[in-house]
Amino acid sequence: MKIGLIADVHSNAVALEAVLKDMGPVDAILCAGDIVGYNPYPNETVELLKKYRVKCVRGNYDNAVVTGDTQWFNPMATRTIRWTIDNLTRDNLRFIETLPEHIDLNGVTVYHGGPSRLKEFVYENDHERFCRIFDPFEVEVVVFGHTHVPRVEICGDKTILNPGSVGQPRDGDPRASYGIWDSETGKFDIRRVSYDVKKVQDGIIEAGLPPFMADRLAYGK
Repeated sequence: MKIGLIADVHSNAVALEAVLKDMGPVDAILCAGDIVGYNPYPNETVELLKKYRVKCVRGNYDNAVVTGDTQWFNPMATRTIRWTIDNLTRDNLRFIETLPEHIDLNGVTVYHGGPSRLKEFVYENDHERFCRIFDPFEVEVVVFGHTHVPRVEICGDKTILNPGSVGQPRDGDPRASYGIWDSETGKFDIRRVSYDVKKVQDGIIEAGLPPFMADRLAYGK
């Protein structure tokens, strides 16, 4: 089974469309959450996810849009969340409201942050300590997002994957990031795709969102 893996789209429908076109035929597409926030295309993003039948989990930004709780966000992030709440259609908000906190599909488990909470950043650099975080999972593959940085770790008989961010990469590469997992070969590929960054930057400014959100797209930080 070949599975496309995406995460942290953050209302960047331009990047998402480029990723979906580059991905080609797969058996399923799984998304590790944060489909909205930061960028100016929340409705277009949700519509693309629906069109491609992407199975998504709820990220911390998605949760903030549903609940209105922004206490853990900085002022700029809060501003983008409030804007998203004001601009989402009722149907697309309903789609986000239905997102579960995890997905299990054929031995693959998907979370947004760490296994204990949505906003947990799994940045642990020590391999053994990193693997212990995922000890409770009795599955072949664990997928997570939230860090916006791609990562692959082999922990015994488990593979831990982060496909990076589609909509706001933070590893110094501004290209959209995603992954392909082949369950038959056990191979995971990180792929990068260029997209029209300038279009999204212009959209951010036109929407009245913080200019910093536009600037950071150019350098992937």
